[in-house]
Amino acid sequence: MEKQFMSMREFIDIPDMDTHASVENFERFKEQFNHNKTYPYGFMAQSAVGNKMTVKDYYTHEVFETTSFVSNNYLGLSQHPKVKQAAKDAIDKYGAGTCAAPPIGGYIDIHKELEEKLARLHGQEKAILFTSGYSANIGVFQNMFNKADIVFADMYVHASIYDGLRNNTNVKIYKHNDMNYLELVLKRSQGKYRNMTIVVDGVFSQDGDLAKLPDICDLAEKYGAMVFVDDAHGAGVLGKDGKGTLDHFGVENRVDLVIGTFSKSMGTAGGYIAGSEKLIEYMRHFSRSNIFSVSVAPAVVAAASKAVDLFSEEPEHIKNLWKNTHYLKTKLADMGYDTGHSETPITPLMIRDDEKTLSTARKLLENGIYVVPAIYPAVKINDSRFRVSVTAQHTLSDLDKFCNLLAKINNEYGLGISRNT
Repeated sequence: MEKQFMSMREFIDIPDMDTHASVENFERFKEQFNHNKTYPYGFMAQSAVGNKMTVKDYYTHEVFETTSFVSNNYLGLSQHPKVKQAAKDAIDKYGAGTCAAPPIGGYIDIHKELEEKLARLHGQEKAILFTSGYSANIGVFQNMFNKADIVFADMYVHASIYDGLRNNTNVKIYKHNDMNYLELVLKRSQGKYRNMTIVVDGVFSQDGDLAKLPDICDLAEKYGAMVFVDDAHGAGVLGKDGKGTLDHFGVENRVDLVIGTFSKSMGTAGGYIAGSEKLIEYMRHFSRSNIFSVSVAPAVVAAASKAVDLFSEEPEHIKNLWKNTHYLKTKLADMGYDTGHSETPITPLMIRDDEKTLSTARKLLENGIYVVPAIYPAVKINDSRFRVSVTAQHTLSDLDKFCNLLAKINNEYGLGISRNT
């Protein structure tokens, strides 16, 4: 009998199994990857993470060059000379780190300068920095709500939002971008809770589509709810001069809080939230993931600050990003591939079969294309895909190479992942 492929779901929350047994049982899950050399998480980069990467094979230990589609470095700014120089200058002036939390000496002048830039970027009054986008969401959702409140979250919001909301408040998950259902639950909840808040990603990180922000703001105003937007994948990509999803839809004055990160278009690491002066000052005193963490390193702050400047100073990066995005989406569509409803550089290549997704990723890698297979729990069961991340650094030759190799592998192995086969 042919061995059935097992999903990670079969190894999560197994009743009556203690932690030690769960760890041992999980080794069985990894064995199926190792048998086919398809373990997706073990590759080590030995170069900058960008459109060209040197990686070390998890199984053969061979080191080789790849054309890569794994990075969220949308504008290529992590390698921009001005961004790198800003980081070097900050180290020379401030040292490698502050070694102190923001309230007790770790808040320096360039933190404030970057906060002011980020507030302006999103059309808000104030901003506050965090060590990651994840900790920003934890800081917001673990400290702003309790059981007197209710949060309505799109089912595809980032995992950090789910983690922030866990066991902390009343949560209603609604079907992705379903405005009729959202209105229904808002109407039913009106008057029953201290606060009602709608939470969405501006750009959804696995599907690349946009939240329906104008409709969401209409409903929020109709039923007295707040709107929080995680714009990690919108800043630097959408809107005038990369101002993000709020600017793209013209709703800057209708959203209560924006959460963002430096780890995408800004080319470094760290996170932030932006909103009204009163709300941000509240977070500065009550957000535990800010108060009890070391402040963001000076080099990171300086790099992110210079990257924000470059959104408007060098608009060619955003233009090139969108040129590449339209080129790849058009070519994949013409070849019969399903890229879902993506409207952004995040291009899901839908396969909907974990085993095919993993084996195709391996074959692509063996031929010099590095692309991330997304399987459960990153996506729903039977919704696996490649998450193809287009950047401004890619050349048309890079995009052609990916498409041509994908077609070759699909045809040779009869994978059936194109409507044209």
